[in-house]
Amino acid sequence: MIFVDGYYKTMIVLGAIDILIFAVQLLLCYKSKRTAIKLIPAYIIIFLVLFATALYVGAFGTGSFGANQILAKILAIGIGVALIGDVIAWIVYGIIIKKARIIK
Repeated sequence: MIFVDGYYKTMIVLGAIDILIFAVQLLLCYKSKRTAIKLIPAYIIIFLVLFATALYVGAFGTGSFGANQILAKILAIGIGVALIGDVIAWIVYGIIIKKARIIK
């Protein structure tokens, strides 16, 4: 991510990614009726995990000084943050839907 001025800018960028993924996933959960549409962020995360794994093992060629492994590790951090936002959105959606069913 962005390590120019240190740790704090990196955390701000990762937090922004997390909030963005959370908002998109929660919006898809509420607006879409089809489960396949609701799972689009999860499909993207799965694709990125497979891409990072292939990059790490050198499927696209080996970079100089292990650059492909460094890039895969940075991508894995971003994927982990996105996964956290996605899971939290599903938990919030599940709790709110369960409450709505109890009230009715």
